[in-house]
Amino acid sequence: MKVMKEMKLKRVSASFGLATWITSGITLIVALLIPPLSAAQGGDSLRSLYDQHRFFELRDAIKGQSASALYLGAVASAFNDTKNAEKYLNRVIRQEPGSDNAYEAHAHLAYLYARLGRNREAVQQFDRMLAMKPNSPDVQNDRAVFVGFTHYPDQSIGKKHSTRVSGGTVSKEGLTIPLSVHGKALNWGVDTGANISVISESEAQMLGLTVGNEKAQVNDANGGSATMRTAVVDRLSIGEMEIRNVPFMVIPDSQPPINDLPPGERAILGLTFLSALKSIRWTSDGTFEIGFPSGPNENRQANLWFDGLSPVTRVRFQNRDLDFSLDTGDGAGTQLWSRFSADYASLLKDHGKKSTRKVTQMGGSQERDIVSLPELQLQVGGFDTVLKPAQVFSKPVGNDSRYGLLGMDLLTQARKVRVDFRSMTVQLLP
Repeated sequence: MKVMKEMKLKRVSASFGLATWITSGITLIVALLIPPLSAAQGGDSLRSLYDQHRFFELRDAIKGQSASALYLGAVASAFNDTKNAEKYLNRVIRQEPGSDNAYEAHAHLAYLYARLGRNREAVQQFDRMLAMKPNSPDVQNDRAVFVGFTHYPDQSIGKKHSTRVSGGTVSKEGLTIPLSVHGKALNWGVDTGANISVISESEAQMLGLTVGNEKAQVNDANGGSATMRTAVVDRLSIGEMEIRNVPFMVIPDSQPPINDLPPGERAILGLTFLSALKSIRWTSDGTFEIGFPSGPNENRQANLWFDGLSPVTRVRFQNRDLDFSLDTGDGAGTQLWSRFSADYASLLKDHGKKSTRKVTQMGGSQERDIVSLPELQLQVGGFDTVLKPAQVFSKPVGNDSRYGLLGMDLLTQARKVRVDFRSMTVQLLP
């Protein structure tokens, strides 16, 4: 499915906040860029972990300590502990009104509420940030994205909280799942790397959706730009489950590669939808299970966390745990980024081969510098995989906080994959 290969929302840069997302066709500027605070405002080592988005290490470092409420709240939000995230982040806002710490606490809450489908509360956080820093175009743009969703009730799950469906597709190009909207049978993409669900104008029209007037500007790294609007699907059914008031960004039909897809396939279900399902697993034959009860943490500790609206998982390489973006929609495959090349410079020097790879975005195509390694052994969710070849991209692909992007080329090496947003675990089974 070409949409999974070429069109995906992928986080590429951020100092902190709702960051910049990119599709290979589109860079969606939904960015709350928050400048790092000085180390004097927190313990040097803790602040460093926080600023570098090293939330596994930060979680372990503050365990059992009397840490800053900002760190406690940020970690709770990252690991999907809503109750404690609200408790500590609101404490920061009450105790340090108007401070940079309070500004960051509002950003964490905006993430949290957007992930939970509580769009009114997300917009309230944007408004409070703008009251503190009115001249923040990124925050203004983010507000424009989510305010269109506030005209509808929050996203919610109907009476049935679990289901099983077959007839989907699982391949290196991505995932698709059968569903229905307004009685129409559809087959949409499932993309953990898409921060918000996306639908084409013609698909929205076919389903009788009302497209809002609110607009957000999007740009790509090659100089192209476009405007997106918003829509909400009132009832979406997957098997026996019904999900209500699902938010979507609406993109032009002229946008490649949506224009190459047939009606009924011109949409992608992103993270704000998938996290509401609580859990999802699939097998190589295209069978999906959604909302299954969380069992014991078989990995003994969480190996998944949220960096804003991006899921991040641990990948083990040479006895080290490395953070990778989890992306079920990247048909281009697993990528390694500049942080990997910095930490494993000798490996690249001894075994790498310089080359280029074409990266296509809305503004056109550019050749990006890469270094190719013959293969790497990577353990993902307790399962041994082989990345062959392993391609290390230079900037502007990727970001500094993670080692790369984990794509379907590795996930399809397992027979079954389980992503559980309750226990915050990813597990691969043979």
